[in-house]
Amino acid sequence: MEDEGKKYWLSIAAFVLVFIAVVVTLSTFMQQTSNRIVAQANQYVSDATAQSCVLVSTLMENTQKDIETIAALASESADVTDIVTSEEWLISVEETSPFDTIDFVDVDGMQHSPQHEPVNVSDRSYFKRAMAGESGIEAVFNTRMTHENLVYFFAPVREGADGPVVGLLLAHYSENRFADLLSGDFFGYASQVMLCLPTGEVVAATDSSYVGRNLIQEAQADPSATSGARDLERAFANHETVTYSYKAERGTGSVCLREVPGLGWMMLETFPAAATEQMINEANEGGWNALFVIVVVFVLVIAGIIFYNNRRHRSLTRSMRDREDVQRGVAKLTERLVLMDLDADRFRYMSGPVTPSDPYELEGSYTAMLERLQGLVVGDEAKAEVAKLYDKHTIIDLMPPGSDEIRFEYQMDRGGDVKWEDINLICVQRDAAGMPTRLLYTTQDVTALKQREKQLQRAMEDSYRAAVAANNAKSDFLSRMSHDIRTPMNAIIGMTELARMNEGHPEKVDDCLAKIMLSSNHLLALINEVLDLSMIENGRLELTVGKVDLRALALEMETVFAQRCEDAGIAFVTEFKGLVHPLVEGDELRLQQVFMNMLGNAVKFTPAGGTVSLRVIEHASRVEGTSDYEFVFADTGCGMAPEFLAHVFEPFAREHDSRTESVEGTGLGLSIAQSVVSLMGGTIDVESEPGRGTVFTVRVSMRYVERDAKGSLEESDDADALCDVSQGEAPARAADLSGVRVLLVEDNELNSEIAVALLESLGAAAETAANGQEALDALDASEPGHFDVVLMDIQMPVMNGLEATRRIRESERDDLRALPVVVLSANAFTEDVQESKRAGADDHLSKPISVKDLAATLGGILGRS
Repeated sequence: MEDEGKKYWLSIAAFVLVFIAVVVTLSTFMQQTSNRIVAQANQYVSDATAQSCVLVSTLMENTQKDIETIAALASESADVTDIVTSEEWLISVEETSPFDTIDFVDVDGMQHSPQHEPVNVSDRSYFKRAMAGESGIEAVFNTRMTHENLVYFFAPVREGADGPVVGLLLAHYSENRFADLLSGDFFGYASQVMLCLPTGEVVAATDSSYVGRNLIQEAQADPSATSGARDLERAFANHETVTYSYKAERGTGSVCLREVPGLGWMMLETFPAAATEQMINEANEGGWNALFVIVVVFVLVIAGIIFYNNRRHRSLTRSMRDREDVQRGVAKLTERLVLMDLDADRFRYMSGPVTPSDPYELEGSYTAMLERLQGLVVGDEAKAEVAKLYDKHTIIDLMPPGSDEIRFEYQMDRGGDVKWEDINLICVQRDAAGMPTRLLYTTQDVTALKQREKQLQRAMEDSYRAAVAANNAKSDFLSRMSHDIRTPMNAIIGMTELARMNEGHPEKVDDCLAKIMLSSNHLLALINEVLDLSMIENGRLELTVGKVDLRALALEMETVFAQRCEDAGIAFVTEFKGLVHPLVEGDELRLQQVFMNMLGNAVKFTPAGGTVSLRVIEHASRVEGTSDYEFVFADTGCGMAPEFLAHVFEPFAREHDSRTESVEGTGLGLSIAQSVVSLMGGTIDVESEPGRGTVFTVRVSMRYVERDAKGSLEESDDADALCDVSQGEAPARAADLSGVRVLLVEDNELNSEIAVALLESLGAAAETAANGQEALDALDASEPGHFDVVLMDIQMPVMNGLEATRRIRESERDDLRALPVVVLSANAFTEDVQESKRAGADDHLSKPISVKDLAATLGGILGRS
């Protein structure tokens, strides 16, 4: 109990540490995400600023060319001075040019404008530059004519193309034109964009309040941004490109400062802090949700641990009381139960018969018990073996940690009563070094079992000798078929004889019947394989194309082989690679047959500890609407010799060596699989190495089917059936056919007797007819509703079953045309089933018929499932 308490608190502490580690990891991840998004914002604003600079540079360059062109045209006029000072000419040029206004400045420095009185601008640098023959762009704050902050585009006007300068044309855009040009946003948040002079003055901005302000001076005046002011001043002075982050009330924003190409001015653009915070919040939303879920799970798990510990404490109390009862129950399952202490060299008899003919001490030394056991064992070799195996040192060697049981079988002579006894030594306690110290010694009388084993062994030896003799007298095909058919048939016959010999022993009879059923199913599978091979050799094998979900098929195979692999100690691995289009057009039954044959061989020839894998791979195809699919079946089994690989796909081919002789099989599976794949237009390649394993690769090109909008297969009966198998549900109980009257049409008396017995076992009443004509006569003579269903054989004298079914469907009576007809026939091919359906049958059951299939079919048709 004290150890349980320690485990409880250790588990809580461990879970708390894991919780803290997860929270810290998640917080670190969210912080890294925030830093990454800030870096992205810096890149966004840098790219946007570069684009804005190119846009402004292009605009400025084109605008300067426009004013130079206008000035050149004016210079070529004969009376250039009169023209450029004319208000009519200036107004007409404004209307046809992209500028808001165009003014003329004469040689005296007087600026003439149609809307304003002349002003003197002779001291302006653009006047001096123009009079010197230059053209250019210049920002002027608080102009003398309009008192606005404007960007002027100027060009000299000459008297003639190469004459002296007689003045200059001065044009500008309004402040709003620049604001519209610079405006932009990030994720719906407006960005601040400013066009600045190298000295820091803002020439144009999306926010007009910044125009005329000096960014360098304002940054220097801010005591909290001294390093930023120096960086800004250095960037302006050196025309550098600078991108950095800044803190704002709504979070972290980004700023980029970049030179405008060809102009020498600087462009400053911001990435809004609100946009950055929105990106961070969206990226971390999942993290916050995950943190909330983790906290909730933590609380629930802690509560669960507390609840479980309380229940555990109560169950421990009950288990202490139950342990003695269990010990008493175990003692009743054995004939004798002895507790042995190797360290103390003692034994104590716990339970078992004590008879006058077999007296012994109930307690004593282990050495005395060993001497008595040697005296009871029959045979000198057995006595010597007991002396050796039951020595305490030998027992310790035979029971290392992890091995807690030793079993022996000996003939024992207890006072003249000689019996076979199964002796078990079970370790119940070990010392600190892991060595056994206390053992349970149990015995059971297995005399009857040994006798049955000898009888079965003699019967199997006789059957084997008979099969070998028959095989030697047949051709190669018949010899192989004889062996594979006689093996289950011998089991059926032998178990039938044993059942007759044990009529007074219901348990033995049930065991024989179960083995007869198992052997019958094996024989039926063999017949089906031979029929498939016959169809292949006769060119009658056809594919039924439908929709096949390759992923579902592979997972179904995993379900089918999971328990078998687990029992055999084999790992089963299913992998999918590049499977973009799992839904294809193909024959699902034949594909399943290929998968079953390949995986069945892999499991049969792979020893415990090995691995069987199934990989489904899709490759793009050059044909539109199709893909190339690979199905790789690999195992780490015994492998095959190189000389046998050339014959691996031949019918009945089997490699004969010590590794494969004990594995059952017909040698037809791979031959059938290759034929099916070839019919699909595919290939099978094999690679194998003895002792390393085998890899079969099936390659086939198939047309894929696009899934619907929901990305799932349409619902179907087959899909429902697959769900039932995957969930491991038990098969439905047999339908109750009480009150159902069946007309059985069968010409074989034995088959008729069997079918009547099966129907009566299900509660149905049956009437019989020997051929199709008798069936029609019986139906015509019956009252409406007298029969509920007709079971119809096909091959019969007078009139076969298909013709009789067609006559029923063509009957003048409404009740007979609607009467269900189920075909019972030994014709089991796909075309036989289709022919039955074309004749009008509701269903087709292939012989031999099991009561389960018969009950399920009739129950489904009659609505009694």
